[in-house]
Amino acid sequence: MKIILLIYICIGSLFSNSLNTTLLNQINFNEQASDITGFNQDGREFAVVGLNTSISIMDITNPYEPFEITRIQGGSSDWRDVKYWNRHVYVGTEANEDNGLQIISVDNLDNPILVNTIEDFGSSHNIWIDSEGYLYVMGTILGCDIWIYSLTDPENPQQVGCWDGEYIHDIDVKHNKIYASAINTSTIYILNAEDKSNVFTLTSWSYSGKAHDCSINDDGNILVTADEMPSGHLKIWDISDYNNIQMMSEYYTDIRHSIHNVYIKDSFVFCSYYADGLRVVDITYPTNPVEVAFYDTSDIEGVYVGNWGVYPFLDSGNIILSDIENGLFIVDLQGMAFLHEPLPNQDI
Repeated sequence: MKIILLIYICIGSLFSNSLNTTLLNQINFNEQASDITGFNQDGREFAVVGLNTSISIMDITNPYEPFEITRIQGGSSDWRDVKYWNRHVYVGTEANEDNGLQIISVDNLDNPILVNTIEDFGSSHNIWIDSEGYLYVMGTILGCDIWIYSLTDPENPQQVGCWDGEYIHDIDVKHNKIYASAINTSTIYILNAEDKSNVFTLTSWSYSGKAHDCSINDDGNILVTADEMPSGHLKIWDISDYNNIQMMSEYYTDIRHSIHNVYIKDSFVFCSYYADGLRVVDITYPTNPVEVAFYDTSDIEGVYVGNWGVYPFLDSGNIILSDIENGLFIVDLQGMAFLHEPLPNQDI
């Protein structure tokens, strides 16, 4: 076999709570935080943070001098999920059933306004928006296990699909396939969504764990799953053959702790790892995942404390994190370089 040499050039912070990362700023909202997303619009950069009674829209164009644009109020809940599409922010929550799913126009970046509320399903646990402009809603108290809406008119979504199978906690969507995590049975579903009015199951499998979240790579052959539980791991799956899906490897930090949400960007998995903060895992060689950067947002010990969410897709390259107790963190990874060099003629 060929030996591969992975060299990681570390130019980041030397503090014990970080590796290859630099904290640019941190904002405490004085109430509990949940999910986070970000967006770039009109030459500016923003973070949207779910809070216990509202969302906060933050201008982070200058990460050293971020400022809050506004807060949009909603029902009280520990769970608030946020996404952005076409000059609008979408907010789902497990607040009382009258709260619905809020649609906020950010067309005027300095004066965001609530323009509509979807009330079809009451409360919800998670939402997703794919690259084609379809909104998916999961964990509702009424109707579908996955509600699907077209955002052709972003202020007036039109329902175009519904999938029923079992309670779905979170999803990733790419190339007209839905990768769905059913947490109660630790089952992953891969669904064909080419026709949104006729979504059907291509394959599914269950495993020992608690399938909370998943993310698919661009090629559609590597899926990562995150188990929300004490000793919850990142698992890496080869799904290139739906008839022979195999787990290739696992990654974890402290065996007592739990992973939460995950995103694949290029060949890296960005993990919000609760008490262990942000973890960046290189899966260039998926049978050998390597942690290459981290930033620990909290010194609180526990399972479901600390870093709730991560968003790694801003144009600036900055990473934004939401910490349950400590609010918004803006982290720089620009000092990190990776070299992947094969050693020639090393067959053993």
